[in-house]
Amino acid sequence: MSTDFPAETARPDPAALARADHTIGSSTIYRLCEEVIALRELNNRQHKLFEQALTKARDDLRASFNSFAGDTQRAYQQLRQEVHGEKRVSLALLNELLDLGMELEHIAASRPAPDDPEAVTRWMEAVEVQSRKVQSALAKHGIQPYDAVVGAAYNPAIHERVGSEKAEGMGPLLIAGQRERGYASQQPEFVLRRPKVIVSE
Repeated sequence: MSTDFPAETARPDPAALARADHTIGSSTIYRLCEEVIALRELNNRQHKLFEQALTKARDDLRASFNSFAGDTQRAYQQLRQEVHGEKRVSLALLNELLDLGMELEHIAASRPAPDDPEAVTRWMEAVEVQSRKVQSALAKHGIQPYDAVVGAAYNPAIHERVGSEKAEGMGPLLIAGQRERGYASQQPEFVLRRPKVIVSE
């Protein structure tokens, strides 16, 4: 008769189970801490990058604004100088015109009788002197006569058409002649008074 008893199944050791649970929990917490630390480092890096980008954008905006403010200030000063310059020129021109007008008024008031040839001659000389003064004042302010070039193309921006005619040897819409001269300021492109011209047909 066999006295052997069936072998007992091995039971897990409670202490070993506790150690295993402790190890699993510790490793999970450790990994969680590692992830938190990594996340914090990533957040710090991103925060630094954001601060750098923000600082660069702020510096760029400040430089751009300073440049804009400087350009605006310079443009304002230039415009102010131009306006004051134009006012001075206009005031000087008005004073000259006033002087010339008053002198012409005196000349007109002292018109002699037609039967006094000597007085008429002196009066005509005074009118000629006054005419030269007017031309001198115009030249002083950069206003010069502007004549149309015969044979050049007609341009309504710088020519005033007062008639047309057939001109031998000329095609249509060319300057065939000038009836009255014009005036320009400094450059012919800035025409104050267009010359009166005849245009070829």
